[in-house]
Amino acid sequence: MNVIAVPMPPRPFEQIVLTRLFDDLAVSGIPHAVLRNHEDLPVRLGARDLDLLVAPEELKTTLWVITRLARDYGLSIANYYADERMVQVALAGRRERRMFDLKIDLFTSSQVYGIELMPAEEMLRDLRRHNDIPVVSDAVVLLDKWLFHLAVGKPLHAKYDPLFARIAGDHEGRILEKLVPLLGEREAGAQISAMKAGRSSSITLTPWRRLRLLVSTSARRPGRRLPLMGRFLTSRLGDRLRPHGLCLSISGPDGSGKTTVIDLALAQLRQIYGEDSIVYRHFRPAALPRIAEVARATGTGGEVDADYSRPHRAQPSGLFGSLGRLGYYALDYLAGYVIGVRPLIRQRRIVVFDRYYHDMICDPGRSRIGLPDRWLMAVGWMLPLPELSFFIRVAPATAHGRKQELTLAQIAALNSRYEDLVERGWMIEIGNEGPPEQAANAIVDHVVGRFGKRARRAMQEVAS
Repeated sequence: MNVIAVPMPPRPFEQIVLTRLFDDLAVSGIPHAVLRNHEDLPVRLGARDLDLLVAPEELKTTLWVITRLARDYGLSIANYYADERMVQVALAGRRERRMFDLKIDLFTSSQVYGIELMPAEEMLRDLRRHNDIPVVSDAVVLLDKWLFHLAVGKPLHAKYDPLFARIAGDHEGRILEKLVPLLGEREAGAQISAMKAGRSSSITLTPWRRLRLLVSTSARRPGRRLPLMGRFLTSRLGDRLRPHGLCLSISGPDGSGKTTVIDLALAQLRQIYGEDSIVYRHFRPAALPRIAEVARATGTGGEVDADYSRPHRAQPSGLFGSLGRLGYYALDYLAGYVIGVRPLIRQRRIVVFDRYYHDMICDPGRSRIGLPDRWLMAVGWMLPLPELSFFIRVAPATAHGRKQELTLAQIAALNSRYEDLVERGWMIEIGNEGPPEQAANAIVDHVVGRFGKRARRAMQEVAS
């Protein structure tokens, strides 16, 4: 009897990359284990990121493995961030016109505030195997999250109550072995009882007991105290002096297809860097209210004109009115950056502006400003501008076919003014005559490239 061989369907790219990652870690002899969300590995990630525990002395080798993986599969290093708790590497690339991304969080211990709660060698004990992938024990899953929440004084989410009840029942001895030296026999026993009863989310420590926990934990490994605390302080200082986030703006004449391109670019950026990491703003930081609203509040103006569909409907103000408007908006850009934009960048956010001060230079009529170009440029030199600013360019006839508020000549003049900023190095030109996906891809590639440049520099410092 002839047996007909049925060809196996090709494996998804995500499965190929994940399988190769774990194979390379094993071949390299790197002690490692998945911390959480292992159930779907290596077929798919099944979570926002891959949390991996590695021995601290193998961190450099692990980064080399990830870098080689990216190179072999044509992926870009879209992000690299390191603090005292973890090293995060994000890989991204397009496969068959779709964006693929993989975020890997590398942990070398469980710690908080520069204090080690559990060292790697303790967490790598009693590993399980899932599809031949090493996974930390259930007791470590519980202790890693539990000790962190106790130390920061934040109650555990109630969704973990059933899981922790099961783990506490199955691994009571191992958990008590860790908690008793830190909390005392009575407190540790009370917490285990609450966990087993499904009440983990109801437990918090008083500030005094939290302090005792941190002091007792720190005292157990005095040799690690100073290096870890040094990393903690250095990381916090570095976040302030060299924020890891990014501010960018996207501009263009009405009818350039800017809004569609922005929407497509935002979708890709949210996929690569996370939904919560992307902040969208329009035109200015808006630390100050609109001038029309101020005029109305002070009784010097009428109703606020909210007709945003015709931004060029009003005539520019006179000399003094234009100077007043320019000064007011400049103050908003300056103060708004300090109190609204830079704090977000320090939080590793990507702030995307739909238009920015560049539009005030190229299209001052939109803001009712009638002043010489050199005055507007001079103010621009004094303002904190986005790290990346894009000009969406289309032919005047294309833009006019979409929106007829401006004439062909006016659109051509706007293009010329934006192109002048491109030549001065203030902006990057992005063509949008083809599918808008191409323009969006170009913007995202610039963003990934900027983060990739930072990543290569930071990873070289780690390797040195």
